[in-house]
Amino acid sequence: MKKFMLLSVFALFTAWVLVQSAGGKGPLVPVFRITAEPDVLVKGSQGAALTVDVSFGDSEIREWVAGLSEPYPLLFVDPDWLGRSPDIVELIVEKNIPVGLLGAEGERYEKDPKLLDEGIRSFESHFGRKPLYFRTADEQFPDELKKRLFEQEINALGSTRRWEGGKIPKEKSGEILSVPHHREHRISAEEIGRLQASRKFMTIEDVLFGMEVRQKSIP
Repeated sequence: MKKFMLLSVFALFTAWVLVQSAGGKGPLVPVFRITAEPDVLVKGSQGAALTVDVSFGDSEIREWVAGLSEPYPLLFVDPDWLGRSPDIVELIVEKNIPVGLLGAEGERYEKDPKLLDEGIRSFESHFGRKPLYFRTADEQFPDELKKRLFEQEINALGSTRRWEGGKIPKEKSGEILSVPHHREHRISAEEIGRLQASRKFMTIEDVLFGMEVRQKSIP
């Protein structure tokens, strides 16, 4: 068993491949499949990571994105919102802010298997690559969806807890916080900034792996 675990860890680290980011410019980004079988990641090993689900917003989100500094939060972006926000997409690419694909409610993927492919194609059209991470709008992942994501080498990422504004939660080691920013249900950029100021957030890879991830630039 010990030998198997060591081999699994070795395989995980050797699964890292570098691909060029959107548009053939800028830094390289890692591609990897974290889990050994179809599963949903909801917690890491250290620190805290911030993720923001975005399906609505223009000027407020543009200003917030423009003001972000490293380590960046992971943005889960809705395909329709991407099509409505080319200038913000350009800014995200320019700053090399990590992005994942935000999907619909989990049960919709049981009724419409093509929905995932459509979302991936939309993401690729804007960023030139498949997403590394995927999250459904309600963080529900049917078994068949988890299987298809695993086959596509896309990581299903939920969260340790969703923050709905108000009182800042106490920090828990390895937590992945998610914050919604939708038309009907959204936390303002000002409130997200207040959460960001409450603790030292880390990249999602730092939280998941407990190691530093460095990205190389193309000469």
